[in-house]
Amino acid sequence: MLREYLGKDVEVQVDRPLGSLHPKYGFCYPVNYGYIPRTQAGDGEEIDAYILGEYKPLETYRGKVIGVIHRKNDNEDKLVIANQINRYSREQISALTEFQERYFDTEIVCYDYVRKSVRPTAKGLVRRKNEILAIEVKHMEGEESYYHLPGGAIEFREKSSVALRREFQEELNAEIVDMKYLCTIENLFTLDTMKAHEIQFVYEVILPGEFYVTDEFLIADDVYVSKARWVDKEEFITNKKILYPKGLKAYL
Repeated sequence: MLREYLGKDVEVQVDRPLGSLHPKYGFCYPVNYGYIPRTQAGDGEEIDAYILGEYKPLETYRGKVIGVIHRKNDNEDKLVIANQINRYSREQISALTEFQERYFDTEIVCYDYVRKSVRPTAKGLVRRKNEILAIEVKHMEGEESYYHLPGGAIEFREKSSVALRREFQEELNAEIVDMKYLCTIENLFTLDTMKAHEIQFVYEVILPGEFYVTDEFLIADDVYVSKARWVDKEEFITNKKILYPKGLKAYL
């Protein structure tokens, strides 16, 4: 599933604008529909996306991934894009994409799960002298970027340490050499006006030696290229750069 795309900013190339007809089946598109360049879906083609909340035909569109439509009986999942993360509920997404998704057995994953549950994550604090390895998240132009530690969501019945090893392998193609539990941070925050609740398990992590002589790393699971880089911890301590969750500063 494409769950890791939730919340990310993407550029959509529209090849079936609102009001156009499907080239094979002839139905009319009530929304703009296109694909994310330089990505690959389960069928080997680029990832397709529905654009919601725009009422004229488009050629391109930049917005946030607010949902993932997982087709249980097909190998091609779809993204749902809008200008705000919490603009549409699961039920609304289902209704607006039903014109095409009614032919499939689907599951919609969206930010309803953030609103209604506590999200457990595992993160790794990697040190290089006075620096830490952090991932920069770039917002849309004009908005301030922020940083977070490498790692990600803990899956059901997965221990936090196992999740962290999996996430480092997926994000950085890195095998963790050693790790030691550091702290647990309960993070209550607001994401695009939506209240969220995260419990973050943080570990001190040691990586293979070659990672300490490289200044930047590409993150493999992003829509576009994201980077992890070494950042002087004083940048975070003095608030010159933003590190989330804020409770991490006490452990730098």
